[in-house]
Order: sequence, then C-alpha cells, then structure tokens
Amino acid sequence: MKNLLVVSCVSDDVKAPISMYLMNNYLEDVVAGANKQAKEIDADIIYLLLEGDKVEGLDGEVRYAKTTSPTLNNPYAVAQVLSGNLPRPMIQDDYVTVYDDKAVSVITPEVAYGIKNGFEERFVAVNSGDKTEIKRVAVGTALSEVASLDDAKAVLIGGLKGSFVTPEEASSTKIDATEKFSSISIYGQDQCIVETCVQLMNEAYKASCGKCVLCREGTSQFRQIVTEMTTGKAKATDVDLIKEVSELITVGAYCPFGQSMTRPLTSAMEIFAEEFNDHIKKKTCKCGKCYKAAALYYIDPDECIGCGDCIDACPEEAIEGKDGFIHMIDQDLCEQCGKCVGACDEGCIKTATKLPKLPKKRTKVGKF
Repeated sequence: MKNLLVVSCVSDDVKAPISMYLMNNYLEDVVAGANKQAKEIDADIIYLLLEGDKVEGLDGEVRYAKTTSPTLNNPYAVAQVLSGNLPRPMIQDDYVTVYDDKAVSVITPEVAYGIKNGFEERFVAVNSGDKTEIKRVAVGTALSEVASLDDAKAVLIGGLKGSFVTPEEASSTKIDATEKFSSISIYGQDQCIVETCVQLMNEAYKASCGKCVLCREGTSQFRQIVTEMTTGKAKATDVDLIKEVSELITVGAYCPFGQSMTRPLTSAMEIFAEEFNDHIKKKTCKCGKCYKAAALYYIDPDECIGCGDCIDACPEEAIEGKDGFIHMIDQDLCEQCGKCVGACDEGCIKTATKLPKLPKKRTKVGKF
C-alpha cells in the first residue's frame, strides 16, 4: 500500500495560531521538512489549508477544509475531510486510515519545521488581552523569559487542552518541545477567572466535532453551568458535578481534545476555589465583571407577614419559613423565575444585584 503525508494547517488550538504563521514566515523550512518526512516513508504530500488561505511555493498537492478543528491532526478525521465529510476522529491509536488507497500520516507545519531544523526550539503563542504574539524560543527557556508575569493573576498553559497555573508556578516552569507549550495565555489581576472560563468553555463547545456524546454534551453542559455561575443561577453542587463528569470525559472521550478540554475549567476551580465560591454562594464578583444582568430575589424582612403564599408558589422549594415567621430565599436553590413575586400580595419580594442584610435563622415577623 502506498503512503500519503498530510501537512495539516487547520488543527491549531484557538489560542495557538502557529500553523499559518509558519507557512507565511518559514515556508522553505516547512516544505523541506515535509519533503524529508515524505521521502523517509515514501509518501505523496498533501497540504491541507483552510478555504481562503493562499500559500505559494508548496511542493505537493493542496486541498482545502471548510473549517478548522483540533481533530484535524488525526489521520481518520483528515481522511474524512479529504473525502468531503465532516472531521471525525477515530479513537484507536493503531487504526490504519486509508484515503485514495493510501495509508494516511499527518504532521503539522511546526513538526515539519522541527524535522528540518531539529527540535531544540519551538514556537509559542503568547496571549495577553486581545494581543497574540508568536515567539521562537529555545527548549528549556524559562516561561518567565517568554512572557511578562508582573501583573499576572493566572497563566493558562496549553490553550483549550491546557491547565491554569499560578504566576509563581509559571515562573519556575521551563518550556519543552511538547504540544503543551503551544500557547501561554496571561490573565491580569482585573480578570474574573469564572468569566474567563465561560469564554473558554464557549470556545471548547465550538471546537468540539460532535462525534462522541461525552465531548459534545460535556462542552455544552459545562458552558451552561459556568455561565450560570456568573448570573446567580448556579447551585452549590455544581463544582462537584463538574469534577465528577470531567473524570468520565477524560477517560471516555474519543480524541485528545475531548479528553483534555475539561482541564482549563477544573484547574481553575482548584486554584481559584474562593473566587468560584463567591460566585456560587455569595453571588458576588470581586472583579465587577459578572451579575450585571442578574436579578437576585430576596424577601424584605421588614415587610414580610409570614403568610406562606410565596412558599407555595416556588417550584424549586427555595423558600424557607412558616406562619408568622419571616420567610427566606435559599439563593443556592433559587432559579430567579419570579413566580414568588406574583404570589406575594404584600409586595415584599424584591430584587437587587447585591443582597441587603437578611435573617440567617428563623425569625418571627416584626422581630428583625
């Protein structure tokens, strides 16, 4: 059987747009590395680009994909795209993928560059705010020499498949040749980590190819749960739920992206547990980024007559109290549906972005 080598320029992490940077700035090295690899395995070459990308001087056939996808470094997914189908990876590592009667191998432009020049250096996308800068660095270089950590609150190493670390841990980290260091994202002191995780989970949801249920539904559920953390709708049990489901996804997802996409969120929850706790239980965001549209319902203790009508109206059983005692809303259970407001003839159920002083234990009407 003949061989086919595909240089995939469409599998970059959204945080690491390295492939086309190399194609535009180090094309001769990429082509030389691809030719060297193709000669070694006796393969024809196809360059897989995104529709609209134009690169002159390629030594091989050029084909186009309609979308980028982190699965497009998987031979089976690449073969599907070459056949005009959606990118879908094959879970088995030893699965031999065939396209046009040829066994498919896949490399990225960075790997081709390394084949030509050795792997003693690599390219790193440094993200800070809306700015992305791609740097060529020697393997073994301290991360602190590549990115400024002076005002850093958190550092995400590895993009959508990576993990958050503290600036202190990042400072002592040395860059190696693995995919882990394809991107370094710096988040400043003014950044809300929970809101940042919303953005990351939205990006993970868009990047999921949708083949396996665990990744498809996991990214969907995670982005919904984390979004609820920023709008006052999260439950106290959500953190444990995310951790439990993440373990299942890591074991059962089909491809490395699906298996790893939970790491940014779970690592953030571990390092910034207090910040997540503030969002979930206290309904507060110290950075002032969240809750701008959140309606937190509470019962005015000075006006409540303890009639029980709101208790009967609440579908979540989130209101505590009995006749003659001030009723209290459990914010962890409240879904902000507003049904209690319509049930209260006294008009004592109100909304606020920050809760006032309220009873913490059962208190008789008029005694608070």
